[in-house]
Amino acid sequence: MKQRAWSQKSIGQRAQGKGVKGFTLTEMLVAIAILAVMFTLLFVPMTQAFDNARRGRIMASLQNAADYALEWMVRELTQAVDILPQERVDANGRPLDLLDGEQGDDDSLSRLDFIARFPSEERVTAPPLRGRYQVITYYVRVADPSRPFQYMDAQQPANRRQIFRAQWEPNDPEPTQQDAQGRWIVQGAWLMPDLSQLPQRQLISHNALTPADMDVADLRLMVERRTVNDPRLRKPVAVVIELTLRQPTPGARIKGDNLNQTDVPSLFIRRRIRVVLPNVR
Repeated sequence: MKQRAWSQKSIGQRAQGKGVKGFTLTEMLVAIAILAVMFTLLFVPMTQAFDNARRGRIMASLQNAADYALEWMVRELTQAVDILPQERVDANGRPLDLLDGEQGDDDSLSRLDFIARFPSEERVTAPPLRGRYQVITYYVRVADPSRPFQYMDAQQPANRRQIFRAQWEPNDPEPTQQDAQGRWIVQGAWLMPDLSQLPQRQLISHNALTPADMDVADLRLMVERRTVNDPRLRKPVAVVIELTLRQPTPGARIKGDNLNQTDVPSLFIRRRIRVVLPNVR
């Protein structure tokens, strides 16, 4: 009898255990809704934090690229012994037109030609003249000159503008005539929009100063000269460089069908620096 009573008691306890209630469907839905709200509240700040981090990396890259290009140009301009005139046209009166995505405009301020002393055997020496001399040129050009300017990636990769540096030997006669507006009438390499196409015997070096994934939205190289009445004494005293680099904002998309516009403003950096020319006499 005692064993049977014990068995009945155990069966009753197990029956009571089976009657314990779990979560109802309403409680489960409420819990899921609360978790969804909490996840949304956490996801938005995390997304913003990641976007801010990517923006910060892009801005840092733009800053480094601008510093590199300006440091290179400042170092060489301080060794310049002569700055060649920027105001130039061809025989038909057409001004300098670079491969910068805008056809028919005057790009005289986006190119600078000068003669400089250059390092040789760890010394700074003057270039050999003997009737020939070397010119250093800074100018703007799209990365691929065979394609038009394209800011955003699409079916084809973007083709953005870069600052290029060319060191070359002129083979064309020096300009001696000016038009009614005081612009020099030039020909040949003095008006070439792409100096990489120079013959190999003339072109010494040609390299980019800014990376291809950034766009040179603006480059102005403005020469300051002495303010005197005699034109022969208006020697250059300084060069003011204004540079604007930009890159698409993370997540930016093409605006409409225009591959050169985005639905949100791009990230950009502007720099302005004045370089004194101590060696120009």
